[in-house]
Amino acid sequence: MSGLKSGGPTNVMRLFTSFRTALCFLLAFFFAEKVISAQTSPPRKTQLATSSPRKNQLAPTKESKENGDELTKLLAAARAARDSGNVYAAAQAYKQAISAALKQLGRIRLLQGSYSQAVEIFRRSLDFSEDPGTRVDLAIAEVGAHRPADAIADATRVLNASPNDTRALTVRGRTLLDQKDIHAGLADLSRAVETAPSVEGLYQLGIACLASPNAEDKKHATEVFAQMVKLAGNSGSLHVLFGRAYRDANDMPFAIREFETAVSLDTRTPHAHYFLGLAHLAVNEWKPTPEIRAELLKEIQFYPRDYLANYMFGFLASGDRDYAVSDRYLKVSAEVSPNVPEPWLYLGLNAYAQEDMKHAEEYLRKAVVFTGDDVGRSNFQIRRAYVSLGRILATSGRAEESEQFLTKARDLQKKSMESTQQAISGVILGGGGTMGGVVPLQPDKSVESAALTPVGASPFERPDPSAIAQLNVSPEQKKAIESEETRLRAVLGLSFNDLATAEAIGSQFRAALGHYQEAGQWDTSISGLQKNIGLSAFRAGDFPVAIQALSKALAADQSDAAVRGLLGASYFSSDDYANAVATISPLGDRASHDPILGYAWAASLTRLGDFQPASKILREVEKLSLPPDALLLVGKLWVDLEDYSRATSVFERVLAADPAQPRVHYSAGLAYLRWRHLPEAIAQFNAQLQLTPGDPDTLNGLGLVYLEQGQREQAGGLFRSVVQAHPENGNAQYQLGKLLLDSGNVNDAIAHLELAAKAMPQSDYVHYQLQAAYRKEERIEDADRELELYKELKARNRQASIPRPSPTPQ
Repeated sequence: MSGLKSGGPTNVMRLFTSFRTALCFLLAFFFAEKVISAQTSPPRKTQLATSSPRKNQLAPTKESKENGDELTKLLAAARAARDSGNVYAAAQAYKQAISAALKQLGRIRLLQGSYSQAVEIFRRSLDFSEDPGTRVDLAIAEVGAHRPADAIADATRVLNASPNDTRALTVRGRTLLDQKDIHAGLADLSRAVETAPSVEGLYQLGIACLASPNAEDKKHATEVFAQMVKLAGNSGSLHVLFGRAYRDANDMPFAIREFETAVSLDTRTPHAHYFLGLAHLAVNEWKPTPEIRAELLKEIQFYPRDYLANYMFGFLASGDRDYAVSDRYLKVSAEVSPNVPEPWLYLGLNAYAQEDMKHAEEYLRKAVVFTGDDVGRSNFQIRRAYVSLGRILATSGRAEESEQFLTKARDLQKKSMESTQQAISGVILGGGGTMGGVVPLQPDKSVESAALTPVGASPFERPDPSAIAQLNVSPEQKKAIESEETRLRAVLGLSFNDLATAEAIGSQFRAALGHYQEAGQWDTSISGLQKNIGLSAFRAGDFPVAIQALSKALAADQSDAAVRGLLGASYFSSDDYANAVATISPLGDRASHDPILGYAWAASLTRLGDFQPASKILREVEKLSLPPDALLLVGKLWVDLEDYSRATSVFERVLAADPAQPRVHYSAGLAYLRWRHLPEAIAQFNAQLQLTPGDPDTLNGLGLVYLEQGQREQAGGLFRSVVQAHPENGNAQYQLGKLLLDSGNVNDAIAHLELAAKAMPQSDYVHYQLQAAYRKEERIEDADRELELYKELKARNRQASIPRPSPTPQ
């Protein structure tokens, strides 16, 4: 707060922000004993257990216990389905359990004020099960996260299916009111109390009536509050609530009347004396009187650890320069709520006024730290700390840091003036003004109404401990919250893990991968998790993720041969041949006698140029009982190893085992072509064309045979037929362009070579021929460009791609 002229104490008066008001309806289901206290000190027992829309005890209600029982039942059902071997039923049951656990965790986040996190958690819960109660919880969280349009949309979605859902009506009604749609907001709140009359619902309706510009609505608030008395019984606590509602509506005479009624009913009513004194202070233009101080002292007499009464009395004493008295009460408030900046600010200013620079600097720095990014609270009051700190630092020789604080102070001063000007303009344009000397109330974060700063939106992170420390709960209750969070995180970790396992058994590897990863976000201690992530990623073809997870799993257990094999195969599938060899080779004979690992090992060695060990391993692989498709890959690898005799022998075995195996004749033709057994190559290519007439790759292969035989015209005819039917075929375009270039038809050659370069931009030999063609046409700049590209690609490219098996471990 910045002093009597700043409007700061008025800001302290504003208890309700819209999201806090809406939030009470969720918490009403969660906690049994609720109190009026707007402070951060331990709650007190009141005459009305359901009177407060702000702070709540942690004692579980019947519904919260039922939620726990529901989760227990869902988990038991999921485990039973899992143990029965019914994969589909297990997956569905675990989804229900995950949804319930996320719902409970989301409600904890609401209690902690972590609204952005709560939004993400509730949305994730709804991904698994559409539940009206959870969607209303989501709407409440969206209000707290300043997403009113989303909140209205989600509440409306619930109401479309259940028009009389009182929680949805209340949330939408309060949000519509905050969006200045008074008529629609009142309609929703009225329908809510008509459907299910309750103290909370009636109170929300009463506040809404007072917020309406319609005089009849304001009169109706009195009737609504009378209904609350009939429903809950007359008590001082109720009248404190009524007083606060009138106070927030700037009706101070009615507010004072209600606070006085509360005191007359029970002089020990919590906060009655505090709010009565504060209301008189506002009416008296923030000039304290002995009567006002007496009310605050009466509150402190009944409740010595009351944060607000101690703070306000200390604040007023500071304004009177009665520093000893001020410090006494401010220190109590700082002990009760050590993370709230206001007590530290005025303790610092008191010390500065008394030239106690050591304590002044200590206290003011605390005020700055606890204010954090919320510099606008109470009309940028923290600027006073920056000014005083700047002066203290300047006089102690710390000029550079001093200037930083003073610059910040000047910036905040400018913002304060702009904010004040906007507030005044708003009052004038709205036809308003002060009433009885009361400064118009502006929505603002204050000691009384500030929400805890939301943590990051990631649903997996635990809330900041400093935020947890501000909760209005006892140490035992905080411990219970932490224990419940730990339990829910363990439940979520295992449930996501078991759901993923069910999905993996059902070959839904992509879904399994995501859920295994989510399990790890909730609980990193799950046994075998990295191995499961790696296996699912491998089966889903996500080799980078597989490598990352399997590397961790292998580091944890170097003796796990299965993990080592999967990791080696993942490296191979990622073209990381050096790591594939390094990972697979320790398996020795075990790898060479495994068709997948043996092939990957031999192929990786081939790519690295180690032909001799590759051939040795491939011979062992060839001895295994391989299906035709795997045997075909072995034959192709023999071609890359330039052992064409073995390659063609293997292709014959493939044909004997499965004559319909696709493209075996084509592969055999290429092997014979490289072996320069041209008649056999022609026979194989023709056999392939009988099975797949017009196949462009086979026609290209046959054309290469004709080139080897010197039959350039026949070869050119085949290449031309391919480009006419398949102009995107780079190989045919290249061969035809090269033939045309050799024959001196440079223009046509360039056209075909350019198409080849477009189709095969990474093929260095294409760019070489194209640069030669450009050079014959004296297109020197184009030729030089293509030559540089050829050199670059030549240095980078290796041999043609090695065929590899499908990532399906045996």
